[in-house]
Amino acid sequence: MSEQQVIERVWQAPLELVWKLWTTTDGIASWFGPQGFTGEVEEIELRAGGAFRYTMSATDPEKVAMMEKQGRPASWAVESTITEVDPPNKLADGPGDDDNRRRIPGRAGRREAGAHHLGDEGRHDGGAAMGWESSLQQFAEQLA
Repeated sequence: MSEQQVIERVWQAPLELVWKLWTTTDGIASWFGPQGFTGEVEEIELRAGGAFRYTMSATDPEKVAMMEKQGRPASWAVESTITEVDPPNKLADGPGDDDNRRRIPGRAGRREAGAHHLGDEGRHDGGAAMGWESSLQQFAEQLA
């Protein structure tokens, strides 16, 4: 049995900006996906029970070759359900096809936000954690 991991970041940024980058199609497209990949949102319904559907695609030739070598597709669809929405303080979704749960707990009165990822790393040999590390680095760059 594999263990779950939590990846957390705290940023000094306006919650409204964090919320926009995390909940709009354009915002998500600006950072979501590790280096060499893109995340294209097909649907995001910001309500409990709403759908969050996107396609993750390897775009860098090196990443495409890596996926091929691993016997994995260069693009794959992910579907999850929004479980909690409290703008701009909290967004949670999951479980998805990859057993991920993502959330933004805002801290009232402070200009900070955190992001959590819980996932079964045994299914992806650490790839999901590495992908989230890279994605959250790109997220930080968008906040700068």
